Amino acid sequence: MRENTDVHSGGDLANLLIAGIPKAGTTSLFWYLAQHPEICPADEKELRYFKPLLTEGGRLADLNTYRKHFSHCRTERYRLEATPSYCYGGERVLDAIQKTLPHVRIVISLRDPVRRLWSAYTFQRTKGNLPGIDSFEDYIAACEKQRRAGADIVPDSHFNGLSIGFYDDYLGRWLDRFGDDVRVVFAEHLAEDPGAVVARICSWLSIDEGVGDSFDYGARNKTSHSRNTTLSRTARVINTRTDGVLRKAPALRRGLRGAYARVNTGPLRESLDPELAGRIEQQYNAANRTVATKLRAKGYENLPSWLE
Repeated sequence: MRENTDVHSGGDLANLLIAGIPKAGTTSLFWYLAQHPEICPADEKELRYFKPLLTEGGRLADLNTYRKHFSHCRTERYRLEATPSYCYGGERVLDAIQKTLPHVRIVISLRDPVRRLWSAYTFQRTKGNLPGIDSFEDYIAACEKQRRAGADIVPDSHFNGLSIGFYDDYLGRWLDRFGDDVRVVFAEHLAEDPGAVVARICSWLSIDEGVGDSFDYGARNKTSHSRNTTLSRTARVINTRTDGVLRKAPALRRGLRGAYARVNTGPLRESLDPELAGRIEQQYNAANRTVATKLRAKGYENLPSWLE
């Protein structure tokens, strides 16, 4: 562990942020890091405080609404939150984070954009968010239509999946703006050896990496596939309306989720077609080369195969 000579006091706000990428292991990473005695996690993973700035004219809520999510923290060195949509928020989001959280450290997790896109599709489909979309190919066509219309990433659109995978559109802004206070990790490495990834992050944060040997490294937020999307949408509405009650009764929440899983989850009936995957990979190739060049210039080695 490096000597703790730098100052990253977070006051009563976050000073450790997982800013992306959606469907790249951010939930698992949040819960792994949350087990460290020097890291206090927010009372929710995704606070989305800066997300309104993704929309033109969007305004931030009172800062106290953000601060309250860390009111349980005490003497821990870092206060952690994770909102993956920050990564593609543009200059307004970066400006606000830099102004509001002047001592923040930022982690961005990347994933093979083709596999990430497939994961985004299956996630949206199982949530019942893709009416009229009958296949992955249909989903790609809808994403391409949105991109051709000049709207690469539309806040809260279910068809951002393709555009999010062009990491060169926004990763460089984070690297240039925050310099050594940004750490890029890879979902492939996290799946292969989560302890090693966490240890490297802890070393970068100048906190004890040895305690990670005792962490629970079980995967989090794995997508379960709905048999009936209408029932899935209904369950989400009920969950949203009863969230306050169920949060106070975790045993009841676990029981209800287990019952739902038995009734309405099962194996995915569709598989990723290799030919279609190859066509999508070709779209991403130039962007991947640019990202690899930027990361190597920053000293990153042992890049995953999709960046080689």
